[in-house]
Amino acid sequence: MSAHRPLDSGPPQAHGSISEDTVRALLAAQHPDLAGLPLGERFDGWDMAVFRLGDDYSVRLPRVEAAVGPLETETRLLAELGPGWDFPHPEVVRTGEPGEGYPWPWRIVNWMPGDTTDLLPLPDDAGAALGRAIADLHQIAPADAPYNPEQSLPLSERQADYDYALARLADARGPYGERLLLDVVERIWAEALAAPGPGEPVWSHADLHGSNVLAIDGTFAGIIDWGKMAACDRAVDLGFLYTVLPQDGVITAVNTYLEITGVDDAGLEARLHGVALTKALLWATLDRPLNVGMAWRALAELGASTPA
Repeated sequence: MSAHRPLDSGPPQAHGSISEDTVRALLAAQHPDLAGLPLGERFDGWDMAVFRLGDDYSVRLPRVEAAVGPLETETRLLAELGPGWDFPHPEVVRTGEPGEGYPWPWRIVNWMPGDTTDLLPLPDDAGAALGRAIADLHQIAPADAPYNPEQSLPLSERQADYDYALARLADARGPYGERLLLDVVERIWAEALAAPGPGEPVWSHADLHGSNVLAIDGTFAGIIDWGKMAACDRAVDLGFLYTVLPQDGVITAVNTYLEITGVDDAGLEARLHGVALTKALLWATLDRPLNVGMAWRALAELGASTPA
């Protein structure tokens, strides 16, 4: 991501063929045993369009060609790594090929019950469960693990994004009138850049924000959307938790994580604050209320904005 990239827009336009009729036709042609199941509401993320299929499945279709690679990554890594995880996550149960006017591969996965935590975050006491899940996930990544161009890079290479977003937000107001506390923002960023660097990169979800973390009655219920999985600094997934939990919940998650992993990483706290800060600043520039809301909530939990 560069400093001149336009960020004030929502997800890219989905391929025009994606519709309920197309999904029904694809199912009838390629998975006729599932074609009679009721097709539910369509949900659109940044990369994928998702339709619930019966009680037990969902259909995932790349919305744009750039999402085909992440779908293939998700399929491969869930099969290779997922069986070793002790937290709820989707499993790919069927594969689909282009057809019926739709140009790309698609998948059927098991339905994950729960509500995303983008509008309503988890409470503090859910932090321990998330810390355990991330500790489970964060195994040392091999040299050939995928590289995520937005999240696998070191903090120093995020400076252009930080400068871009801060220039746009210096006089901006959040959805409830919040404003940035520039001195706090600058302090968090300076401390992150000055912190000791990470050790070996670990397998990371790399997109662990509230739209990809599920809750049922205030308890952690799983992690979805694994297409951006890559080798990253441990601070990446932990920093994203500021969009999922209040500050005390993040602290609990990190402490639980450290107890389980036993990792000795003197710069982890400062770096995860830097990750959370840059993600929130960039999202606050978007023209997408859901992301903007998560962004300002994270800034508040970091102490980097005035109260709403």
